[in-house]
Amino acid sequence: MYHVKVIGPDEKLREILGPGTARWDYTEAWDADAAVVDQPDADLAQLRGLLPKDALIVLCWTQDMEGGGLADELWEKPLGPELTRVRFAKLLDRLDRERERGLLRTYLDTLMDIVPDMIWFKDLEGNHFKLNDAFCQIVGKEKADILGKDHCYIWDVSREEFERGEFVCKETDEYVLKERKRCTSTEVVKSEQGMRQFNTYKAPLLDRDGTLLGSVGVGHDVTDLKNMGLELEIVLNSVPFAILVWNKDGVVINANARFEEYFGIAREQVIGRQYRAWADGAFVSAKPLADTDNIEAELTTAGRTKTLELHEEPIFDFFHNEVGALCIYRDITAERAMERQILQSSNTDFLTGLNNRRAFYRHVREHGGVGPLSLLYVDLDHFKHINDTYGHQAGDEVLTQMADLLRACFPDAFLARIGGDEFLVSFFGAQDKSFLEHRAAAFLEKMAAVFAPPRYRLSASIGIAWSGPGELDIDQLIRQSDDALYQAKLQGRA
Repeated sequence: MYHVKVIGPDEKLREILGPGTARWDYTEAWDADAAVVDQPDADLAQLRGLLPKDALIVLCWTQDMEGGGLADELWEKPLGPELTRVRFAKLLDRLDRERERGLLRTYLDTLMDIVPDMIWFKDLEGNHFKLNDAFCQIVGKEKADILGKDHCYIWDVSREEFERGEFVCKETDEYVLKERKRCTSTEVVKSEQGMRQFNTYKAPLLDRDGTLLGSVGVGHDVTDLKNMGLELEIVLNSVPFAILVWNKDGVVINANARFEEYFGIAREQVIGRQYRAWADGAFVSAKPLADTDNIEAELTTAGRTKTLELHEEPIFDFFHNEVGALCIYRDITAERAMERQILQSSNTDFLTGLNNRRAFYRHVREHGGVGPLSLLYVDLDHFKHINDTYGHQAGDEVLTQMADLLRACFPDAFLARIGGDEFLVSFFGAQDKSFLEHRAAAFLEKMAAVFAPPRYRLSASIGIAWSGPGELDIDQLIRQSDDALYQAKLQGRA
């Protein structure tokens, strides 16, 4: 439930918005979630100080009013009932998003602070911009005093010592940022409790588009740990990936909470089972990733298909005997979806949605580069006149209509836009000359009907070329179709 405060002559607003609902209600108190101000001389700066810091302010505004920059939203007057209700619905949606973002921040902070290991986020300059309570306790400084500071200040080491590379953290930080890879190491630091040894786990911090923002690290104090089992348990529940551990006999002995989330099963359902037998039935498909020892696998859980990257790592005891192994599962579903989108964009003409020149050559390669292949090289007549007379927007509309017309007339062909107003219609397999001429003439006839007055008349010229069986020189074939197109232009176009 959101509480909305209406300030000013609100009778009209109350009439438009109607009574409150299960999502919101009016309030006279200053602890409102949002304030709708219909008062030309309202002091928004003073109002901002009275409301909670995260409250939204909406100003009912006219163009002669000042101070609108202090409002979160402007509703231009006069207020029409339908538009105002739509705006108010969007305001409630915005409050939903703000509340959700606040909850996510709370979840992250709470999760970080209940983890007994040090957790920190650094920017590209090495300054800490987020950390947990365990970090502050170990270094003996307040969080406000640490934020924005680098390693030297936090751990009380000289800049000269740090720049000489006497600390492992400098080397691992540089590796993570340069290589954009995860890194584990053992680091010794001087803390409030004396010299301590930490196992650190660092990874690059990337934006949605792959932009490097900095790094994130987990520091696990292993000074007092007596055995590998205890250390492994802490690591398992600190890393942000699903992990499964099995012993030297291949029997699963442990799994972390993220594993349950990824696979939608309780860890008790896999512990005690043979890992290979379980894995064979868990995944729909699996394939090795190029140039790595990792595997890409797909599984379906809760009706949703996920793509995971699997990395297996052996576990050794003190005497370097292999005592088991662990598998790290990283969810790369979003990454693969983005790659597919990028691949599609790189092979598709943005304006028309047809294939582009790159896609055409790829299509030819996929057919082995072997004929026979027939091409209809289509070029608009006097297209420049359309742009010059009616503008480029009209020209874009013409190109879009051309693409639709080509799809309708050549559903059995591979279509591509290879230039500004140039298109290729390609047929694999032997085609009769009369068949190609008939298809081209039918297209021109259809085009004449589509691009007819009263708006503007438009035609196209078509060059036809085809190859026989055997090896195919696609560039030569395109030149031949271009030569045929040139002859069509000389003979009067259309």
